[in-house]
Amino acid sequence: MKILFVGVFDAVGKSTNTSQLMAFKSLGHDVVGYNYRQKALAIGPTARDEHLCSLVEERNFDLVVFSKCNLLSLAVFEKITKATKTCLWFMDPLATLLQHPDILKATRVVDYFCCDKRNVLEEVAKINKNCFHVCEGFDQAVEHPHELQKEYDVSFIGNLYGGRQATIAELDHPLELINNAFGQQHSISVSKTRINLNFCTDRGASDRVYKIMAAGGFLMTDDWTGRDTDFVEGEDLIIFKDIDDLNEKIKYYLENSEERQAIATSGHQKVQRFNRVGWATKIVELSRGVIKND
Repeated sequence: MKILFVGVFDAVGKSTNTSQLMAFKSLGHDVVGYNYRQKALAIGPTARDEHLCSLVEERNFDLVVFSKCNLLSLAVFEKITKATKTCLWFMDPLATLLQHPDILKATRVVDYFCCDKRNVLEEVAKINKNCFHVCEGFDQAVEHPHELQKEYDVSFIGNLYGGRQATIAELDHPLELINNAFGQQHSISVSKTRINLNFCTDRGASDRVYKIMAAGGFLMTDDWTGRDTDFVEGEDLIIFKDIDDLNEKIKYYLENSEERQAIATSGHQKVQRFNRVGWATKIVELSRGVIKND
């Protein structure tokens, strides 16, 4: 299949689009990556839109996958959808989607919409019947266990916003806060930690959940919508309900290393089906079953 993947690509692994592009290629598809933000900086957004539409006309792609693509003209979605089959992929929480009315309008236009968060699916299903939940998952090329000495009892990899700062302030145990850990460095940080914390956003799991388990980490997190369809609490990961519960469970699992390791091993095994190749496979399979918009 000839695929045009419109997204953001880099060489450091910060953008998930980079590994998603490689996943399409690993499946044998003829894929062209189009960095829509970089192109706009180079020639301006209007010229970028014209160039993108011309590229689709010239290359005769079987599928165009837009990744988020905020600030891309609605006319571009409309024109390209008339020319070939289109998919809009959205990885962010519902709150982010609702902050981007331009993306919401585009969900009406494309042939089908795929997202990582189930509450995003519920929202977009109101305006496009061809909506599907596809887990973003992890990059199997770099997210895997490392045999390293444990340096941290408890860590959180990411930024503190919302209620995270207040929650961490009430922890009884010291926390290692790790910023700017992407790609292999993320897995290394996980492997150095006994208990890896996660805080969900807007009732949805971030890719941190999958990256931690893929790296063989012991995951302790609050719950998210749809979690029980994929992972078993107490078997693959540990769920905390509030700060008191979190403090008690941190203490317990730091003192019970064998039980902690068994749960981390189970989570690592269970998460394997949520890798980037699985994501790309699902996107392509769905395209073959979707009837184009008129």
